[in-house]
Amino acid sequence: MSDGSVFAKLPEYIQAGLNKVAVEQGFTEGLYRFAFESSSKSGDGFMGDLFKVTINEKGHDVFIVVCKTLPQNEARKMYTISLFHREVQTYNEVLPMLKKFQVEKGISDGDSQGFWSFPKSYYAYCDISKMEGVIIMEDLRERKFRMWNNAEPVDYQHTCLVVEELGKLHAVSFALKDQKPELFEQFKKLCDPLGRIIENEPRQAMKKMMNGSCERAISTLDKDDELSRAKMQLIRGVVTDLYKSDTMASEAEPYAVLGHGDCWVNNTMFCYAEDNKTPTEVSLFDWQLCRYVSPVLDLVYFIFISTDEELRAEHYEELLLAYYKSLSHHLMRLGGNPERQFPRTAFKEQLKRFGRFALLISFLALPVICTPSDELPDIENHMAIAQKAPGEDTPPVEEAKFSVSQRADAIYRKRARGLIRDMVKLEYL
Repeated sequence: MSDGSVFAKLPEYIQAGLNKVAVEQGFTEGLYRFAFESSSKSGDGFMGDLFKVTINEKGHDVFIVVCKTLPQNEARKMYTISLFHREVQTYNEVLPMLKKFQVEKGISDGDSQGFWSFPKSYYAYCDISKMEGVIIMEDLRERKFRMWNNAEPVDYQHTCLVVEELGKLHAVSFALKDQKPELFEQFKKLCDPLGRIIENEPRQAMKKMMNGSCERAISTLDKDDELSRAKMQLIRGVVTDLYKSDTMASEAEPYAVLGHGDCWVNNTMFCYAEDNKTPTEVSLFDWQLCRYVSPVLDLVYFIFISTDEELRAEHYEELLLAYYKSLSHHLMRLGGNPERQFPRTAFKEQLKRFGRFALLISFLALPVICTPSDELPDIENHMAIAQKAPGEDTPPVEEAKFSVSQRADAIYRKRARGLIRDMVKLEYL
């Protein structure tokens, strides 16, 4: 069913998935062919490898999909299999549930007033015991979606569009939680998968990296900024403990929701108006950290990691209002009551309690986002070492370093310093 050698080299479970998709899309067994090409740039797809597949058959329109697979590198595969499993679960269970509920409420698929901001999944499979996994989804580029240049802080229009979609996502969760508690109950078990990895790493590599990144962030502060330095002293050495606390649903109840979990600019794509500048749609992908937590986590994650201090100084309150208005409006369309289910007072309290999460996650995300793709370290080598248990005879390896060039370091220092100052100013820290 393929005229190339690439298909034959694929694991059988990926071949089976591609064949299943082809047949479901109306292609004729024995007549269609697959063509393959890489779909990821350097630095993309850390949690999995991406490739584009075109299905061809004479007399049939071509059909294009993107395959996301587990990394071939065994160390990365071991590290990411639980995250891949969560993403498959999200595409197979969570997103279909959100979609079905909205349709039942009279909001048709694609209605701009609903939450449909995720790529179509045609096939999603993961078996942890066999270390197998593949997700076959639409190629958003075929619908003219494109990524923001992550070398630049995201502007107001794009950020506003994202926070409004997050409001809709969280509104569906609030409505389901209230109106179909028996159905929703099973999804309350979706705890943060990254926290589990941090806890279970034999060499505590991520714990060391996050605490080390905290020290680097402190070094960006002006010498006379005594207040920010004093506040940062409170989290030195306990970054992952605070991260674990902030991602516990019990800390956020009764306002915990199903969130995207990894909502920063690298995991969004935008569609534009005819001027090719004005964003009209956003799609959220990479759902491997979908979890049941405070709604604030998604919100502050995107705003503080993807924008800069200048934008927040001018538009932060507007963005919070845009998010809450979107959530309230969609929740009411779904038959809910925002003043009962997530009043403004609770929203403000959640921001005070969980706003610091943006700083905690910045210790992982900000160095990466400030690193040009051609400067990314050899992650596979570092992860191979990290997977070995303490005490094993392993050669010393330098910690993976990001944003180390002079230009990248300058960008990082400006972004990190601004983020810390905002945390202090807003009393999140």
